[in-house]
Amino acid sequence: MKFSSIVSGLALAGSAAAATYPTTTVAGVEVIDTPIVRAARKFVETYYKDYQPYLTDHLYRTWLFGAAAINSNATLKASLDLEVHAVGSLLHDLGWDIKPHSPYITAEYSFEIDSGRFAMDWIKTWAAANGGAKDWTELRLQKVNLGILLQTFVGAADFVFPDSYWITRSVGFEFPVPESPLIPAKTYDSIWAAHPNSTLFRGTNYTFTNMAVYKPGATYTTFIADFGKHYVPGYDNSASSLYALIQGGIALETAEYPNVPFVQKIPPGGANPLA
Repeated sequence: MKFSSIVSGLALAGSAAAATYPTTTVAGVEVIDTPIVRAARKFVETYYKDYQPYLTDHLYRTWLFGAAAINSNATLKASLDLEVHAVGSLLHDLGWDIKPHSPYITAEYSFEIDSGRFAMDWIKTWAAANGGAKDWTELRLQKVNLGILLQTFVGAADFVFPDSYWITRSVGFEFPVPESPLIPAKTYDSIWAAHPNSTLFRGTNYTFTNMAVYKPGATYTTFIADFGKHYVPGYDNSASSLYALIQGGIALETAEYPNVPFVQKIPPGGANPLA
């Protein structure tokens, strides 16, 4: 049984998921309309307008696709913390920032880690300034963090809180997969009309390549390394990959323990645990 199904009952008990929130309609989709959601919307509309306007549209589409899918199931909708979903979806790519001296970027961590970490900070800062600190418990913050952190780890979100799962799932609606049966065709059209996806892939390509330029060490063991190897002169992760780590370890191990043979028994029928 998936962990998300186990904890879904907990989400219904005494949490913000059971709350009734005001709503509004954006691009034909009914969405939650609370002060922090409005603040997150204003942030993504203004922060990226000068350098990464495609990112504003991407963040809106992520939220709206997810909200539309959630709206298709009344039981699911009633079980989720829609505020966590909205804010997490809108802030899920803080780690894509390219502004100088960005408060959302580190040299040491991948963009997924930066995005989750600084989304929590953004929420805490807003909540402290607007009297909402008591509403944003550590659990709600970590649900946001998990949903953002796992966005590129395919399948990992299947085993976390449903609120976190739906942030990650919403990101997945954006990329080249068949249109989801959870989202009506007319809703896709209304979202795309309001927030076109005409430059998503070129913007993503630039952003990922740029990460390989300004913080290569944080990309060496991630999929961003492919962008570095294709586009960045001199980019070389050959000595820093997990493969290089294991091969170097083998050399050290055999030198230190030359008389210890490696014994690997193969089960009958082979070593395929899925067979």
